Amino acid sequence: METVFVAMSGGLDSSFAAYLLKQKGYKVVGVTFQLLPESMKSVRNPKACCSSETINRAKKIADNLSIPHYVINLRREFEEHVIENFIHEYKSGRTPNPCILCNRYIKFSAFLKMALSIGADKVATGHYANIKETTGGFIIQKGFDTAKDQSYFLYPIAKESLKYILFPLGSQTKASLKERMYEIKWEYQKVKESQDICFIPGSDYREFISGLVGLHEGPVYSVEGKLLGHHDGIHLYTIGQRRGLKIPYKEPLYVVDILVEENTIIAGSKESLKRKRLLANNINILQKTTNQITGKVRYRQKEEPCTYSVSGDSLEVEFTNPVYSITPGQSVVLYDGDTVVGGGIINNSIRETC
Repeated sequence: METVFVAMSGGLDSSFAAYLLKQKGYKVVGVTFQLLPESMKSVRNPKACCSSETINRAKKIADNLSIPHYVINLRREFEEHVIENFIHEYKSGRTPNPCILCNRYIKFSAFLKMALSIGADKVATGHYANIKETTGGFIIQKGFDTAKDQSYFLYPIAKESLKYILFPLGSQTKASLKERMYEIKWEYQKVKESQDICFIPGSDYREFISGLVGLHEGPVYSVEGKLLGHHDGIHLYTIGQRRGLKIPYKEPLYVVDILVEENTIIAGSKESLKRKRLLANNINILQKTTNQITGKVRYRQKEEPCTYSVSGDSLEVEFTNPVYSITPGQSVVLYDGDTVVGGGIINNSIRETC
């Protein structure tokens, strides 16, 4: 009987993942993370995945399932790789994705290593995705529920780690999950969804960053170079943002570029957000393919046909058609059909006449 350590946030998905694994005959151990550093222990965000409330919920669910439950301290790793990076990126005019960093450094690195060292055969989470064994090794594939598919967030997982990971919800839909929760001894309405940025009260990241770096006013120019007004700080904006500029203009204005060294924002029309090429670093390529691939630069964005090339730790992607809002700090993820090819963190886009 294999032992599986399940990362339990106290939320619906991870709770049901633990339930499914127990039904399949695994020896299941529930594990909840302590992530917030000592200086942030007072943060109260009950919908977050690492608050004190979630630890208590996860323990109650584990008791209900009659499985052991443990709490492990990953505060140092979380502060170093997620919180500090988050703050640094926004101060640098970039837009980070803390969930991707958490998957890369916490769930499928620090937690995985710890679990394997103390007796686990595998670890599992409540992600909607699949891992499949092929003749060429293990691959990540999209979840069956296209509306909930979370493969975008999983591309940084090291290829050699995939054989130790289970995604029990990969073949599930959210709707069927809620129906089946009635088979368990608690109602799913009582199991809260875990979401939001867990280390930020109320998920107001602008207020959080402003409290650390203050407000630094700077100019806002049009793409043609005309002074349009002023901003309160580059950390308050992201590429593609429309609201918050507060500049009267003849047409809707969007943040097109953020010039960090000049403390300047460039604004323009929606059309001026289009780009075809980008460069990314911190890349992870899980498989090679000669097939036509697609890619996307935001989780909720539609995939678009593209080509790519790799040089060292640099990834260059060129889309067949221009895409909107290629944002430094976010991730580009590449697909071969339903299979994740790999991805990286966007460094910059290359502006061309489209």
